[in-house]
Amino acid sequence: MSYIFFDLEWNQGYPRSEADKLDEIIQIGAWRLDSWEDWGAAFSAYVRPTIHKRLHHRVRKILPLDQNELKNAAPFRKVVRDFFRWCGKDPVFFTWGGCDARVLDMNLCWYGMEEYLDLEIYDLQRAYDLMVAHTDQQTALKDAVSTLGLEAQLEYHDAGNDAFYTARIGAEMIRRFQTLPTEEELCAGEEAFRQEKRRQAALLAQTSLEAALPELEPVVQRDCGRFRTPEDCLKSRSARVYRCPECEECLCSGTWYQVGNRYVARSRCVEHGRYYSCLTVEQTPEGPYTGALSVYGQSFGQELFHLCKVGGVATVMTKTPHKRRRRRKQKPAKQA
Repeated sequence: MSYIFFDLEWNQGYPRSEADKLDEIIQIGAWRLDSWEDWGAAFSAYVRPTIHKRLHHRVRKILPLDQNELKNAAPFRKVVRDFFRWCGKDPVFFTWGGCDARVLDMNLCWYGMEEYLDLEIYDLQRAYDLMVAHTDQQTALKDAVSTLGLEAQLEYHDAGNDAFYTARIGAEMIRRFQTLPTEEELCAGEEAFRQEKRRQAALLAQTSLEAALPELEPVVQRDCGRFRTPEDCLKSRSARVYRCPECEECLCSGTWYQVGNRYVARSRCVEHGRYYSCLTVEQTPEGPYTGALSVYGQSFGQELFHLCKVGGVATVMTKTPHKRRRRRKQKPAKQA
């Protein structure tokens, strides 16, 4: 068994046709470890482009290569066969991020090399984010190398060099944690992280909202009435619809974000900007629910609304379509 860490560089076209939408691979780089203590061996080859003959202007800024190097390179099918022959028997594939696996599949299908499609590719970036960075953000390869204290003497954005760095990160993680999480463990860990992030965001949103509301002056304030359920209150016209205090334009709240016993929504007047609704729903001792609406202007702030949006539970209000009834014209009565 060998561990293959590979990286791809590709060129892109302008999306005018199906061929232009393809991200065409122009370099394959890899680093093979026969064991986690092994220093490894390198593979790097440019690929002659056949679809996008000229480098995209964004690609030219990133990749340290010359157009002439690509013209003299081998075609895609030969490079791919050489690469998989170099990988040896029973290889285990690793990449940094999921883009390389997607682009490789697209190119294999384009060139009719479906025999190489059934690859199990491990996304090392997901494991690093979960075990080292403790974040759901995708960490850049350069940042991971710096955080782990690895030597960075090679240039980035070269497929061979990036594959080498990915291999060094994998070996360092094995040294620290002895093993890498399985796909099931990655999914479970990511879901637990998302749940904890939602819980912290909800707590921050509720604390911020409770602290901000006493300092704000509502521009519209009214009692929405009594309702059988909180959902009936959210759907009611008295809670959702109000008029702009400046121009009397009719405004309507679409999506409520629940933060504690409050619901926050946003609407927009074309002339006077955003307004923010804060609906407090409480249950009376007799059983029904009451709703109290307060509408705030720009003083409420986009940052506070964003906190409520991230930490709150969304309830989307949609209009119920009404079937229009056609009125049939009555035929005039026949005269005797």
